[in-house]
Amino acid sequence: MNSARITDAEIKCELLWKICRRHGWSTPIAQEDLVNLALDRTEQGRGKRLVTELLDEPYMQYQRGRGYRVANSPDAQAVAAFRLRETCQYTTLQIETTLSRFQQAGGFDAYDCEGVFDDCAQW
Repeated sequence: MNSARITDAEIKCELLWKICRRHGWSTPIAQEDLVNLALDRTEQGRGKRLVTELLDEPYMQYQRGRGYRVANSPDAQAVAAFRLRETCQYTTLQIETTLSRFQQAGGFDAYDCEGVFDDCAQW
């Protein structure tokens, strides 16, 4: 990732993608680990602030003392999937192979973007 002129939205995208790519949905990732894995050193300070904003997203969960994770349900993962595709520009293939519950429920073919993603705030 090029840290020059990286936007808050791009940082949130990197954080969300790293959370989604973690194996073991029941295992949250600690804030420090997430920020260190997802971002260049120069953006980690902003990342620590922005990761807390991810909790405004309907698919995010936080466990005190353990960290962040995406909810392990097809509908929650659908919202995360549309965020990744519409805002973060990840491909359908990348997303469907990463979000297993979403893929098992039919992936993008089974959900309507307007019905799933319209209630999400703009980044």
